[in-house]
Amino acid sequence: MECYKFVKKNEYESYENLKRYQEEKLQGLIQFSYDKVPYYHKLFKSLNLKPEDIRSIEDLQKLPILTKEIIRNNQTDFVPLNLKDQKYVVRTTGGSTGVPLQYRLSMQDGALAFDILYANWGYAGYELGDKVAVIAGSSLIRSTKSKIIGSIKAYMMNFKEYSSFDLSEKYMDNIVIGLNKFKPKYLKGFPSSMYLFAKHIKNRDLEIDFQPEAVFTTAEVLFNSQRELVEGVFNCEVFDQYGLNDGGVTAFECGMHKGLHIDMIRSIMEIVDENGNQLGADKEGEILATSLHNYAMPFIRYDTSDLGIVSDKKCVCGRELPLLKKIVGRTTDILEFPDNMVVSGAAVVDMFKYFSDKIREYQVVQKKQNEILIRIVKDTAYSKNDSELIIKAFQGHVGTNIEINIEFVDRIETTKAGKWNFIIKEVEG
Repeated sequence: MECYKFVKKNEYESYENLKRYQEEKLQGLIQFSYDKVPYYHKLFKSLNLKPEDIRSIEDLQKLPILTKEIIRNNQTDFVPLNLKDQKYVVRTTGGSTGVPLQYRLSMQDGALAFDILYANWGYAGYELGDKVAVIAGSSLIRSTKSKIIGSIKAYMMNFKEYSSFDLSEKYMDNIVIGLNKFKPKYLKGFPSSMYLFAKHIKNRDLEIDFQPEAVFTTAEVLFNSQRELVEGVFNCEVFDQYGLNDGGVTAFECGMHKGLHIDMIRSIMEIVDENGNQLGADKEGEILATSLHNYAMPFIRYDTSDLGIVSDKKCVCGRELPLLKKIVGRTTDILEFPDNMVVSGAAVVDMFKYFSDKIREYQVVQKKQNEILIRIVKDTAYSKNDSELIIKAFQGHVGTNIEINIEFVDRIETTKAGKWNFIIKEVEG
């Protein structure tokens, strides 16, 4: 609660004070990384740099971009020398580029992430304890322990959770029944999930026996057509957000809907060109993240694989946080199968994160209406049992009539632009 109050207290703080706070935290992180993290110590030495050379956000340009590949190839060097004295958890990126990654998240940074999330939901009027229905993520392949912990957390926060992996008409009918009983004050989900759910309600003329104050969307690019339909069906505003836990960057939309306010407490966000040079307003570039509190695994100038544009305008809401004008990020396809079975790409990403230590890259190809090909670049820990788990997980949500094949490859082919398409649809839909 102390951290939550700190975030709320700084909601309307001046940009100059927030930037000063960022740079103080940055200096501490740089010194720690130089002293305790072998990778960064070697990097600074190779560049003939000392910690005192990185004092400001602008100084970050002296350092190269950090990629997932670099981390995977230097895992031992990213372990802080004092890790045994730290409290942390192991997390996994969803791998929406087709390359999942395991990383360490300090308990302090993880708590701060939740504080920032719930505090900034306040842009839409949310207060701790308000009922929230979540249509996102997946309960696939989780241990009994994690299910129990997740259920306890949801109960304590007054959340009701539904998986977005299985969005069949029957399941969405059941969600409506559950929500009419629960009567949530807010809804949260992937844009694709909320769009499909709203479309289902509209097409079937289903009765909604509750009135949400707002809908929160995250994890995918939100399209105007999706926003319009969701707002029309639920008769409330959509508040979009952007973020990733590994790099720590987040941004939240306020009621003015003129962009997303970039958090300045947990991290530093940069928009850069292909050479890592920081770009000004209205210029599209790569989004880099520097987490200011994750001492269990410092991410400095981390490549998010997203593209974005910042604005030079201040929001009329009174908050001085810079605005992320547009997210030109990865968009996930929707897989459609017979019997109106729909699976969002974000849900596929969520499933594959459980295999991050066994799969280097992956790609899901819908060959036909009832046929899926999963291409996998195996890591050494991968086993035949993992293939069975993946097939079983897909079949459990799309049915046994869907043919699912796994193909092992040495690498996943990239597009001409050098990007991975982790979902490919070779059928119309």
